[in-house]
Amino acid sequence: MSYDTTSEDYYGGQADENIIVFKGKSLYPVIDEGTGVTTWYERKGDGLLDAFANDIKLGSVDPTSGKFTPHEGTGLGALWPDGFSDVLVGDDAKEFLSADFQKQLKKKAGEIVSKEEVEEKGTDPETAETVKDRLLDSGEARDTTQQELEAQQAAQEALANTVINAVEGTRKDFGNLRYPKDMNGSQDYIQFSMLEYKPKDLIGNGLGAGDRPRVGFNQDGGGRNIMGTCVLPIQSGIKDTNTADWGENKMNAMQLATAELALGGLEDAQAGAGALDRVAGAVQGNAGVAKEAVKQYFAGKMTGVTGLLARTKGATINPNLELLFNGPALRPFSFQFRLSARNKTEAEEIIRIIRFFKQGMAPIRTEGNLFLLAPHTFQVHYVHAPSDGEHPYIGKMKECALKTFNTDYTPENNYTTLKDGFMTSYTISMEFQELEPVYNDDYTNLDGNADTQIGF
Repeated sequence: MSYDTTSEDYYGGQADENIIVFKGKSLYPVIDEGTGVTTWYERKGDGLLDAFANDIKLGSVDPTSGKFTPHEGTGLGALWPDGFSDVLVGDDAKEFLSADFQKQLKKKAGEIVSKEEVEEKGTDPETAETVKDRLLDSGEARDTTQQELEAQQAAQEALANTVINAVEGTRKDFGNLRYPKDMNGSQDYIQFSMLEYKPKDLIGNGLGAGDRPRVGFNQDGGGRNIMGTCVLPIQSGIKDTNTADWGENKMNAMQLATAELALGGLEDAQAGAGALDRVAGAVQGNAGVAKEAVKQYFAGKMTGVTGLLARTKGATINPNLELLFNGPALRPFSFQFRLSARNKTEAEEIIRIIRFFKQGMAPIRTEGNLFLLAPHTFQVHYVHAPSDGEHPYIGKMKECALKTFNTDYTPENNYTTLKDGFMTSYTISMEFQELEPVYNDDYTNLDGNADTQIGF
């Protein structure tokens, strides 16, 4: 029976382009994609009379040993070492098994592997050559690193093509709410715009993550989907706190010398030699003191006893303490509002406002309940009513997550309701945190460093 090579697990097969001719016989290889074992067959059926004859298995080459092992089940005739079956015997068998012809067979198998990697798997030619060499020399098609990279790429492609839909009933429109309902048009206010969460690109223009455009007061900002807005009067206690993460760092003389040598060695041999000379010169310049310090240092390391130098000499190795920048910090923001209804319409608006924040900050279930989508986020703007734009003299905020929302239904410590059951007053307090830090160029992007507004 002829060999079925339609499987993805094999290279080669009976196609004309895979044939190599030996002593008038058409031979073709089948290469196991996982092990690199190459099995050679004689193709039969070239003529009308023998079109249905079985292809004959000659034997296999194991890449780990490089030896050809004849197949002993091919039928009549003398077997190895004089020949294998009635296919190849005597001098033909010896020539077939010669080192020169085995090299030709391996070369043909390699050409087939490289060709199919490029044409059928979409592998680039350079990688295809690497796959061929590894497969036929060691029996490993790809090294672990290559397999991991391909697995990661496949996972990323699968993730990119995955559509995750919110479960039916997820709210998508929260309307435009306002308290008080009859707010004076000349009164400054704070506006909370609810945004559909959008993750940043993993890779931006460089090696860092992509940008997240800030949504402006007029709701312009990279085509973000705004789910609704809530307008409230500006309360007292407006403030922000900008912070950066700085921390203490110590590096004594021993560590400095080690770091100098390591950095020099990473650059090149010449730089490494120069670093060694500088360390040697520093020790030589303080020969007596350095010698004692090194002795005490290593004595403490060997015995596990600390403070030997301090006990014996009343001194300690200079830790070269310094405050170093660790990274940015995310700013938190707090708000508190007292909402007291003067009529039923305003009471209903207050209920919608409370619902706006509570439902907006809730995680979103997906179809099948397998995943959870991130809650909606918020862009907060202080609005200067006379100019109908963002207030230039109050600090701005980037996109925020609503982390906590507290509702006090009895702010007067007394349960009182209106005729229809609404609380006479509600107090809501919120804790937001920005999704990303504030950077130096964020200020420049506002006004080109004209210093006409506070910025962030």
